[in-house]
Amino acid sequence: MKTQPKLQTVRPSGTSTLTLSDHLIRLAEEADRAGYTSTAARLVTLACSVFDEAPKLSQSHCRTSMA
Repeated sequence: MKTQPKLQTVRPSGTSTLTLSDHLIRLAEEADRAGYTSTAARLVTLACSVFDEAPKLSQSHCRTSMA
């Protein structure tokens, strides 16, 4: 039996996590309107996970970028 390759998430370098999450929420709303409630729920979960996987800024980076 052939196994599928493991997929990795790839985010274009110019896309913010907020924008990506917003697009996923909009897709979830459209899916819900179309009657695909389970798909909508999965899209909302995915939108929330975008922030879980977002790179964390170090304290030193935050201080220098705010200076």
